[in-house]
Parts: sequence; structure tokens; C-alpha cells
Amino acid sequence: MTQHNKRFHPDEWQLRVDLAACYRLVALYGWSDLVFTHISAKLPSSVAGDAHQFLINPYGLMFDEITASSLVKIDMHCNKLDEDNPHP
Repeated sequence: MTQHNKRFHPDEWQLRVDLAACYRLVALYGWSDLVFTHISAKLPSSVAGDAHQFLINPYGLMFDEITASSLVKIDMHCNKLDEDNPHP
């Protein structure tokens, strides 16, 4: 287990890995639109319970720069939930 994924529930970590890979594939095929677009994923109930929580890209990173640990967790009102994440 890496240092980064010790911070996350295993289901959240897997979703982060998958979503980061999706961002990199979109970049590889030239489907990105610079920084004003995103791909998001809803966290499963095993992580978020009844809350509606999502993972999105951090503002300012290009799609090919996004990693599992750089993704930002937000609620349905766009409030950042992972305050230890340095990315906006």
C-alpha cells in the first residue's frame, strides 16, 4: 500500500486511480479542452454513505498531469472536502 492510498478508503482509491487514468486517456486522444472542462465521478456509498460526493480535476492541471492523489473531493454544493489536498 502506498503512502497516498493510506489516506483513502480502498473503494475511493480505486475510483481515483480509474478516474486519473480516464483523464490521461482523454489527453492522449486530444479530447481535452484545456482547463475549463472536467470529468467527474460520484463516490460510492461505501465511501460517502448517503452523502453525494464527487471527484473532479484540480483547477490548473492539464489532463495529462492529473494523478489519483491530485483529484479533489467535493460535495454537491462544490465545497472542497479534502482540506489536506493542496490543489484548488
